[in-house]
Amino acid sequence: MKDSIRRKLDKFERQEAFMIDNAVDFPAGTPGNTTAEVNRLIVGELNTLAAAQVSGGSSAAAAIGNKDDDLDEIYAMMRNMNRAANAFEAEEPGSNLKFRLPRNRSGQNILATARAYYTDSETLEAKFIEYGLDARFRNNLQTLITSIDQKNAQADTSLEQRAGATGGLIDAARRGMENSRRMDAIVRIKYADNPQKLAAWTVASHLERAQKKTPPTP
Repeated sequence: MKDSIRRKLDKFERQEAFMIDNAVDFPAGTPGNTTAEVNRLIVGELNTLAAAQVSGGSSAAAAIGNKDDDLDEIYAMMRNMNRAANAFEAEEPGSNLKFRLPRNRSGQNILATARAYYTDSETLEAKFIEYGLDARFRNNLQTLITSIDQKNAQADTSLEQRAGATGGLIDAARRGMENSRRMDAIVRIKYADNPQKLAAWTVASHLERAQKKTPPTP
């Protein structure tokens, strides 16, 4: 949650506490009670969206971290396939060219190369096994490819969830500020002759300013 929204949420929560403490002065059905209820709902909405934002970011990070482990494992498997293909090149001409390792080791390139390895190794499966690869190496390779695809999808979904929550936070904070302005007018009219209540409301409805960043010392 951005600091600007956090400060607005703090303001809304203080307003909520004030209106609860003074609920007797704002009976059901009055504008004061209505704006207080809207404020309460917005506080709940902001807290729910903040949790979704954190959850989405954490889930995406976990999926990406787990995917990186799979990419390391799949690259190690591909390296052994490359070594075997170079070793039996005299028996299977061109195998050293077909099973080259990608120069660019981005996740996308590794995954694309792994798919090609899986397809191209079908007719050479026995030869790879003869040169020391596990008898289930193609199955293991496909399992890792599928796992990475699933984690990519999970990361995308989590990032979408986080983006949606972020957008929701901005909208809810905007609606909260609009409602706060209406509530401020109502409360100030109600307590125009009550300095003590007005002072308490001023504190409750105050929006803290953003802290200025101190420039680094040369």
